[in-house]
Amino acid sequence: MKVVTSIVVTRERIRLLDRALQSLEAQKSVQLELVVIIDDCAVTCEFLRSRRPPSGAVRSIRWTNVKRDIDDHSGPRRLARLRNLALQMAETPWCSYLDDDNELEPSHLVALLQCVVHSGLPAAHSWRSLWTRDGSPFFLRDKHPWCRDLEVAESLFALYRDAGIYEAGSNIVRDQVVPYCRERSMVDTSEWLFDTEFVRKIGFVEDYCLEDRKTSRTEDSKLLDKIAIMGLSIPSTQKPSLRYYLGGYSNDWSNDASRLEGWL
Repeated sequence: MKVVTSIVVTRERIRLLDRALQSLEAQKSVQLELVVIIDDCAVTCEFLRSRRPPSGAVRSIRWTNVKRDIDDHSGPRRLARLRNLALQMAETPWCSYLDDDNELEPSHLVALLQCVVHSGLPAAHSWRSLWTRDGSPFFLRDKHPWCRDLEVAESLFALYRDAGIYEAGSNIVRDQVVPYCRERSMVDTSEWLFDTEFVRKIGFVEDYCLEDRKTSRTEDSKLLDKIAIMGLSIPSTQKPSLRYYLGGYSNDWSNDASRLEGWL
């Protein structure tokens, strides 16, 4: 049975974190070494200390609390740094990420492993279903949900609809990587399975600008930039095995996560 390092970055979201960890424990036909990076949060540290021992697919758990400096703020710059730090802690040939507010269907990782073994390529990804924070399906209409600018959100929806990623009235996002064609490609961080050395060499971009903030071009977007330009025919399971809950920092612009400091 193959072993995968699963990486979770988290801060001040105990209930959601517990849900994410339970979905990792429920993974089928795979063993996991779990690495949890805590973004300077004593409450989360205490939660992990007191939580029951690893069970199910999770055979071990390591966690570290990374203190913030005065210029550290929630946002893609900070998150990219923590994702890169976690990569240095991975000790298995394969690794994946799960954002603490999302969860996985039980067959998610084994399906990804089957993809990479069959293809011989250093990465694979799934599709995802979209959900609101209250657990209701989020049906796509006519706007890209991850964009502050209304006009740009409408044009991006049309682009991804024509690429086959979006379908109006559906809550399924059929993510894909089109070689050398970034504008027709989209993959969320939690959908990937990576060859660990492959993604270490690429790394997550830690620099952002005002234009990135306007269109919510976050660390997973810039990672995809690098992968698409390589021209690899990255396989997909074509299964929506990631349950993606809207309301995270990339599309919730009412709190600290959307403030300018987190992007610059």
